[in-house]
Amino acid sequence: MKLCQENSVCLNANFLSLGIAGHCIHGVFTGSVMCYNRSMTVVEKFRSDTIRTIKHERADNNGRYDAERACNAVQNLFERTAAAPGNLARAIAFYWRDEYIDHSPDAQNEPTEEHIDKLCAFLSFITDSDEDEEILSVGDLQELSDAIDDEAETMPLEQLQTLMSKLVERGAL
Repeated sequence: MKLCQENSVCLNANFLSLGIAGHCIHGVFTGSVMCYNRSMTVVEKFRSDTIRTIKHERADNNGRYDAERACNAVQNLFERTAAAPGNLARAIAFYWRDEYIDHSPDAQNEPTEEHIDKLCAFLSFITDSDEDEEILSVGDLQELSDAIDDEAETMPLEQLQTLMSKLVERGAL
């Protein structure tokens, strides 16, 4: 057994484990192991919690998956995690749901990994994490711009300036 420190990432050719709250312990395996300490980002934690939420949805219902309930739980998780002023997080989650989930040809299996990545990109954008934001389309950026504009009065000036600068940089304004 290999015990890694809290907030470490342990890698080998066949295994990736994140030690979050407590320690990560994994079985004996072949190959070299590299452990290094780093904290999980907000986006990584959100992605992990989202996947856990989806797995629990299936497990808590005797293996029957209810995509509607899972997507609602993911939306609520996004709103709590983003902790954006006003209704910014709610507006973004609503857009994500409307644009990517409700019109999906595979709605009974939503949210897919691709759509989780999209929601993580939105979270990255509004928390200024710079993770995977390149997957946001021009339409996504325009929706962000509209949502930010709607909530501008409730936002701290520094946060508003940061978000608007990112939108200008990406050509959305």
